[in-house]
Amino acid sequence: MPKGFRRRGRGFVMGDFLAASLLLLLKEKPSHGYELVQRLYEANFYNFRHDPGVIYNILRRLEEGGFITYEIEEGDGPFRKVYKITDEGIDYLELIKVEIKQLYKQLGLFLKEFGDMGEM
Repeated sequence: MPKGFRRRGRGFVMGDFLAASLLLLLKEKPSHGYELVQRLYEANFYNFRHDPGVIYNILRRLEEGGFITYEIEEGDGPFRKVYKITDEGIDYLELIKVEIKQLYKQLGLFLKEFGDMGEM
């Protein structure tokens, strides 16, 4: 696992969710960084915006961990990295999916238990 994504013994953390969100978008189609930032915003996974630098930092760590690769795309402007998910990235995404399902179940039980609290 890339440094900073999995904290042993702590289960699912938000850094995992952001990394998994990027991997999910890359599983749908290879993309360059700016496009990924835009797709992340459009996907409505979050109710806040991330500094694009955070996204590029996570992409770099995903690359270092072997979860994504990239090819250089030439065009009229500057060269761009087009990222693509690897088999290891798909495995990591599956792991996070299981943890999200577990967390979803735990949150549901919590809300059921404290359902009489009204609107939070």
